[in-house]
Amino acid sequence: MEFNRSYNRQEFMQFLQNNFLPEDFKPTNEAVTFSTQMKYSTEAMKLGSSESLDLVVYEIKHTSCHDARVALSKEAFRMLADEMDDRALVVFVPEDDCDNYRFSFIEISLDINEETNRISRNYSNPRRYSYLLGKGIAYYTPNKYLNMKGRVVSDEDLHDRFSVEVLTKEFYNELSDWYAWAIQIIRFPNDINNDTDNSKYNNEGAIRLITRLIFVWFLKQRHLIPEEFFNETFVAQSLLKDFNPHKTEGFFQHKLKNTKYYPAILQNLFFAMLNSPITAEGSNELSERHFRNGRGDFDNNKLMRYEDYFSNPQLFVDLANKTVPFLNGGLFDCLDDKDNGMYYDGFSDTEKSRKDLVVPDFLFFGEEVGKNIDLSEWYGNKNKKKVSARGIIDILKRYNFTVEENTPFDKEVSLDPELLGKVFENLLASFNPETQTTARKQTGSFYTPREIVQYMVDESLIAHLKRTVSEDLEPQFRQLLQYTDEPIDFTDEQRKAIMQSLYDCKILDPACGSGAFPMGILQQMVHILGRIDPDNVQWKEMMMNQAINETTEAFKSTTKEERQELIADIERNFDEGVNRPDYARKLYLIENCIYGVDIQPIAIQISKLRFFISLVVDQNTNMDPIDNFGIRPLPNLEAKFVAANTLIGLNSDLSLADQADSVRNLKQQLKTAKHKIFSAKTVRTKRKYKQQVNELRIAIANELESLGFINGTETYQLASWDMFDQNASSPFFDPDWMFGVKVGFDIVIGNPPYIDAKDQLKKEELNRQRLYLSKDKRFATLYQKWDLYIAFIEIGIKYFCNQNGLCTMIVPYPLSNQLYSQKMRGMIVNEFDLIEVVDLNGVKVFENATVTNCIPFVRKSHIVNTTIISKADKSKRIEHAFCQPFSNLIQDKKTLVWNFTQENRNSNKHEGMHVLGDYCYISKGMVLNADEKKAKGEFKKADLITDYADDIHCKPYIEGKDLERYRVKRHRYLEWNTKRCPGELSRPTFPELYTSEKLLINALGEMKASIDLGENYYCEQQVRMALLWKDLSIVNNKSIESSIKKFSTMKRTNMEKLSRTVNLRFLLGIVNSKYASVLLSSIRGGDYHIVPEHIRNIPIPDSIAEQQAPIILLVESILASKCENPSADTSSDEQEIDRLVYHLYGLTYEEVKVVDPETPITEEEYNKE
Repeated sequence: MEFNRSYNRQEFMQFLQNNFLPEDFKPTNEAVTFSTQMKYSTEAMKLGSSESLDLVVYEIKHTSCHDARVALSKEAFRMLADEMDDRALVVFVPEDDCDNYRFSFIEISLDINEETNRISRNYSNPRRYSYLLGKGIAYYTPNKYLNMKGRVVSDEDLHDRFSVEVLTKEFYNELSDWYAWAIQIIRFPNDINNDTDNSKYNNEGAIRLITRLIFVWFLKQRHLIPEEFFNETFVAQSLLKDFNPHKTEGFFQHKLKNTKYYPAILQNLFFAMLNSPITAEGSNELSERHFRNGRGDFDNNKLMRYEDYFSNPQLFVDLANKTVPFLNGGLFDCLDDKDNGMYYDGFSDTEKSRKDLVVPDFLFFGEEVGKNIDLSEWYGNKNKKKVSARGIIDILKRYNFTVEENTPFDKEVSLDPELLGKVFENLLASFNPETQTTARKQTGSFYTPREIVQYMVDESLIAHLKRTVSEDLEPQFRQLLQYTDEPIDFTDEQRKAIMQSLYDCKILDPACGSGAFPMGILQQMVHILGRIDPDNVQWKEMMMNQAINETTEAFKSTTKEERQELIADIERNFDEGVNRPDYARKLYLIENCIYGVDIQPIAIQISKLRFFISLVVDQNTNMDPIDNFGIRPLPNLEAKFVAANTLIGLNSDLSLADQADSVRNLKQQLKTAKHKIFSAKTVRTKRKYKQQVNELRIAIANELESLGFINGTETYQLASWDMFDQNASSPFFDPDWMFGVKVGFDIVIGNPPYIDAKDQLKKEELNRQRLYLSKDKRFATLYQKWDLYIAFIEIGIKYFCNQNGLCTMIVPYPLSNQLYSQKMRGMIVNEFDLIEVVDLNGVKVFENATVTNCIPFVRKSHIVNTTIISKADKSKRIEHAFCQPFSNLIQDKKTLVWNFTQENRNSNKHEGMHVLGDYCYISKGMVLNADEKKAKGEFKKADLITDYADDIHCKPYIEGKDLERYRVKRHRYLEWNTKRCPGELSRPTFPELYTSEKLLINALGEMKASIDLGENYYCEQQVRMALLWKDLSIVNNKSIESSIKKFSTMKRTNMEKLSRTVNLRFLLGIVNSKYASVLLSSIRGGDYHIVPEHIRNIPIPDSIAEQQAPIILLVESILASKCENPSADTSSDEQEIDRLVYHLYGLTYEEVKVVDPETPITEEEYNKE
């Protein structure tokens, strides 16, 4: 079927019956009577059904002229519930114009009335996935997933056909190949006087180019960018001289690196059109967009450049002035600092800059313009040796884009603005020094999934509303956040209280990245306002009161004329002839509630882009350039999103300075100026308040120093921070100084960076920060090998939250059980309220990531002693599971490991016993990659290993995956005694680890142990080794000394003496027993990893030789059987070991049944001794 044509029911039915649905599809043509009054839907037809898919097909005609996705979705959900269907394919066709239509897959959960056993007409968990089809819509995506894949064969196949995630991943893979290819070619001038730095910022430059271009593509969906700018033929024939992106030269036909399209078309579009007013202030003449024409103001980046590249420069200007609005907001500010010779974007007419700017035309146009490109090194993947890449314009043209952000309940099968975040975070990770090793193998795995974001947002808003409105209304608050049509019973006073609570709510994402959480919380706040005040009557009244009430800050800081202008502005914002209702909701929530910080300036730029798109989508466009095509100049978000190091604060407490009248008055003026910048609509107004902000910042800093509140260094820091410098990242963060937020935030939410101690120590900048934070008195939980996210949690709870505020972050699962997070766990349960934890163990949150996750919700108060434990299914749908008292949450009083199960875990049960670490030195094997300093990148693990022994590869070698219970199933051979191995290994360890008898234990999942009784296996880091202390009595090194100092409660001589009382085979039997797995669970919680600390703390019962002997004999029997036949059944011997182990630990038979409910041992047999 041709999906780029108008809707025709007969053609669509033929497609469903002959090409798409299973052969059991039965067509019908039955009119459906609506049981509920609909606002937009006018009639519905049942077109057929498929029994094998349990699926019905409907056609709904509607009158929505603005394509009200949310409203139409709710009407379709209601119709399905009334028809008692829980899933359907629905075609949504506009009643008066069938040129464009939507084809949707819809699912709901029908609620059951248990008392009468009849299905009620209520529904929950609604989901809608839609294709936008018809004239002018890109054909590639629907054709691939609806036509070319043939008939749907299963439920999973049906979901994949309507999967946004599958589509986004495909797009990202194409874009990633283009990016990996482009960064090898492009160059930016940067320091114009230094030719050696032209490729220094290639990665950032390419990411900026991509994200700006994608943003423009979204604007093109609103018909705000001329299609001609992306038409290769039109550009060549009507705009640019000698434009041919496919031109080659020489015997090998190399493509020319001519750079015309990027500077002439795209840079002028970015910097001198979207960033430039169409008319002068107060004028109706289209005079402001023009070429520089050799004028002296070379630093005016709002003037167009490269006029000599054009065959018809005036046509270019005219096309822009018929379509392209001025967006304001600093969105497309050129980053060049021409006065200081820094050309980050290289937007310049100078010959030197033109020469240094290399972004060839062939990168933009053509199917497979790059053929047989070797990207294997960049990806770390040999399968990427021959890659074909399209021009980026052709990539974008293949896909459908929607300017509205999808929600978990309503997703269009196209690329939405969230894509900016996904593209940015993945491409950024691909060159980020902290993650580069693994990031290049990823295909889109660093962005927090929408389902996780929404759950965290919903739970945070519910907690806030309970605290500020009423604890008793939680069920109604939860219903309020649902995308159903059930009426909600609130009084007018309660609705006003909810609205005021949202308006007063301050929200911070301290590591905002590309804005997933700020955007997610904005969406839900807007949704709440839409449900309690659908006509915006009360919201408008509240905004008016803010402007005219003499007690408000807004009134006090404005003149009468400014207030009149403000009131006129409010009227326009709420005028539904100009804007959709959500526009005014978003605008004032953004202005008053939402803040973000990230250390990367480019991340802040992407966050702003997404917020700008969210406002543009709700403005009604027109054809009048004097009215800026109906687009209000966007707000300035410099005081809402800042680039800064969140973890570094000022040494001085600036709150004390507020006692001084002079400081307090200046800060109030600064706050007022920042507020006015947000809504400044003209270049002149923005310039005026920008100057005021800079002058006040310096004045306050100097005043603070003169009064003795800060020293000279801090004066310089405060004075030099420029919120308008898009290239800079502040070395410190202070919420009061940067946002004017003194008492903290109501909600602190986000996904902080995960950087372990090893990776922090590798990089000089991170290592320096680690040392600084370790000495910072604000932090009390940075313990042992702490991961960077620990610092984010502590500062989020203690310093960013206001009293009773909530902090929630999605973090690695080791927060719940690792040694380095022990002090953090203690701080949370002893000083604050852990009101909920989401256990994501076993749920793949980030694709291809090895880390598992959990989500703590911590309130800055200390009044509860229970925690809600929530669980997620594989689709990331999260629900409350049970309530956990602290007495069961903390399963180990010493390590404070958290228990997320309903099992009564207690690792203190055997606290009088010695632990395995008292008998054995526990360590992990070597890291076989090249040492960063000695031989960085010169070799990797695979270069050192062979399947057969020779003179060089002379050491038997094993990895964690080679281990089974009582058996090493495979070994290979390791290069040894060469220059590089062990001398240049990243972690060589010491030789006695491998030349002594030892237990060999795996590092992931279920514990499996074998033994080395003279084979002298050399082990890599995924093998944990346990060596009796007596066998290391003559070995002295830093590793052993450090282990004893950190982990041992006994002296080394005493541990050596104790180790002589046990046999290694006896310990092997215990470690492989069922009860040892239970003990391990009590120690590590739900962690999938087995770290040395877990093994070290397994309690071992005191036993004499006579008690050890039967276990030793059974172990020897098992080892012999496995040696003779690896598949030998040794279960009876292992069951007998289990029985003996239970007795050694003093378990009752009832406790044995808890450990192993399926045990074949009877109570009589167990008690027989």
